[in-house]
Parts: sequence; structure tokens; C-alpha cells
Amino acid sequence: MAVSPVRQHHMVLPAIGPESMECVREIVRVLLRMWRKSELEFVTELGVTELLTNVLKHTPGDCELLVREMPDGILVGVTDFEDALPTVKDPDGDAEGGRGLFLLSCLADELQSQPLLYGKQVWFRIGQAAGREEGQ
Repeated sequence: MAVSPVRQHHMVLPAIGPESMECVREIVRVLLRMWRKSELEFVTELGVTELLTNVLKHTPGDCELLVREMPDGILVGVTDFEDALPTVKDPDGDAEGGRGLFLLSCLADELQSQPLLYGKQVWFRIGQAAGREEGQ
């Protein structure tokens, strides 16, 4: 039985800024199209944007992005070098922010964070069925 190689893309993003977001989303779109998983573009881009925006807001801005093809979908992880783990909260109706991780937790099949020796990784997994339900 032949085992398929894992297709993944790893990017080091030193001092990521708002001007980098569209370029990173375009790279993610291209990867999903190459891997024939374009139905997952909407949720994946939303998730990448949310995780990178959190890095931008809450860390010095250095991070790493991993996009990995899974047999049934995509796994995306963002590693940064701050220890504080994010929390997913029900958004307050009057709050101006704080909805991103909550929304991502509703759209992704799984959303997790884990401490590392230096920093943390926040990741989400999206199955192909989720992309079809979104009409993508």
C-alpha cells in the first residue's frame, strides 16, 4: 500500500503587518487550488486572517504559518512567540471586537491552541464537508 506524501507549506512571517495579509491570503488560495480543495477557500482565508490579526494585535508580530493538506480537508496553524493562550468567548453584543475566534470556532471542525516551549500554536482544521455546506 502506497502512502501519499503530506503536502504542506510553511512560511516564516517576521514582523507581519496589515500590508502582508492579502499576500498571505493569496498564497493560501493558490495552495488550496493546487490541492483541489478550493471549496475550503472562504473559511480557510477567514481563519488565516483571524489568527494573523491576533498575532498583529497581541504579539510583537513574528510568527510562522503552516498550511497542511489532510485527507479530508485542511489544517492551518499559526505559531507565535507569546505565551498567553487565546480564549474563545461568546461575543458581547456591544463589543467592537472579540468575535473572530468565536466565529472561527463555529465554522471550523476544530480550533485548538497549545503552549510551546517558547510561545504557542493556534490551529484549526476544516473538513471538505464543511466547505460544501458553505456553498463554496
